[in-house]
Amino acid sequence: MNKRRSKPVATRSKLTPAILAAAAVALGFATLLVRLEVVEEGYRLSALREEVAALQEQNRSLKLEAAELGSRQRLRALAAKYRMTAPARGQVVVVP
Repeated sequence: MNKRRSKPVATRSKLTPAILAAAAVALGFATLLVRLEVVEEGYRLSALREEVAALQEQNRSLKLEAAELGSRQRLRALAAKYRMTAPARGQVVVVP
């Protein structure tokens, strides 16, 4: 009798689908984390934009107040209130 040896049939390992499933879950989790970071950065950016707008408004208000406080009309009124007069000739000394 002539028996032929047959080659063993390659059986699929049960480990391969488990590894693929774990890789798919890890990829999904990584994608979720990236999207979460993007959303958090979006909220942070929005808050910073609001802060910039508030600071710009405060800056505009402070510039207006500084202009009002330094106006010649206001300073002349304050000088008159405190009985201040223009310096006499010779009172002003220029330091080189």
